[in-house]
Amino acid sequence: MLDAHSPLAGLKKDADLRFERDGLSITESKAFQLSQYAGKMSSIERVTGMKLEFGKAQSAEGRTVMQIGPSQIWVVGPPLETRALYATPLSSGRTRFVLEGEKARALLFSCAPLDFSPHAFHGGNYAMTGIHHCPVTVHCVRGNTFHIYVMRTFAHSMWEWLVDAGEGV
Repeated sequence: MLDAHSPLAGLKKDADLRFERDGLSITESKAFQLSQYAGKMSSIERVTGMKLEFGKAQSAEGRTVMQIGPSQIWVVGPPLETRALYATPLSSGRTRFVLEGEKARALLFSCAPLDFSPHAFHGGNYAMTGIHHCPVTVHCVRGNTFHIYVMRTFAHSMWEWLVDAGEGV
């Protein structure tokens, strides 16, 4: 079996990649499972046991579910056991960055055209947007902790962009 390796593995030898400044931390989250499912919304809601709303993630049974389209969801966590939906594993095709700290929102404000203020974008909210001409999904996990999902092919340039922006925050 082939093991997926971080697309950032060559940037730093023998250590985890980490950027830290006062009030801001950026890391790569290597241990996550991401799957995409497609099907009728009635089937999706029956299988997940959730009434989904675009932009509002829901969590249950160790999974976080985000509706990414009219008939599509992302599941972060263990894959769903179902034959009622079409499944596509995405874990090895995406990189997840974790932004944390009191300056995380300021960094996001400088990178993407969304209102990341706490009253507009709070725990559980997610949005599909662009950073540095790359499509990303930004998920506010809680408070000032965010997950940014980016396609693996853009991971290196996204890391450099976030670090450069973080140095100026």
